[in-house]
Amino acid sequence: MVDGPDLCFISDRHKSIANGIVKVYYLEEFSNHFVEFKNYCPEAAFFLKHDLGFEKWTRAYFPSNKFNVMTTNITDSVNAMFIAEKEYPMASIFNSIAKRFGEIFRERRAYILKYKDNKFVPAAENILRDNMSEGDSFYVDKVSGDERQFIVFGSGCMAKVDLLERSCSFKKYYLVKIPYEHTMASLRLKNGEDFGLRFYDYSSPLYKVKEYLLAYSESINVVPLES
Repeated sequence: MVDGPDLCFISDRHKSIANGIVKVYYLEEFSNHFVEFKNYCPEAAFFLKHDLGFEKWTRAYFPSNKFNVMTTNITDSVNAMFIAEKEYPMASIFNSIAKRFGEIFRERRAYILKYKDNKFVPAAENILRDNMSEGDSFYVDKVSGDERQFIVFGSGCMAKVDLLERSCSFKKYYLVKIPYEHTMASLRLKNGEDFGLRFYDYSSPLYKVKEYLLAYSESINVVPLES
């Protein structure tokens, strides 16, 4: 998934509106914004819906995972790291790539080691803390007697949460795999004020410190000369 579609054929104003729609997670909210955009620029709206397809450029229809702590455009990110190296001989380019990524692995591992006593990495901890605070203001109602399904009202929209299925109609939870405000509010109703550590159980294990340390544990060596 990229940050947004290439809309070189429409005005900057309409492009800004379209790129804003990209960041919407809730299907109903996306539909409302897209109808507004369609009124402004029907040709571009037709292209984005029928020729390109919503699933290729929107968060609301994106079919896979999208973790907030990862880049959404790896090609541009890597190219920006090796602007000068593009003029090097091919063998030197590969050596530069291996050296730079080796440095990144060492830097990331050293950084995460400072938080080895934490359960999740700092970026995920910050997201969880913010979401927990936002969920405090939401109203939650039980759907079933088994405290599994909930209806959550807040921020101008309604979301359905199923704690057993680890699902929420607010798609941000599905894509990022971290409980957002609707799920946090449901967990608070189910577990009371002691729900503090339960939201870890509803997050992807990929955010765990030990998983990050494992990911950056390998050494990357410079490619030896062919001789």
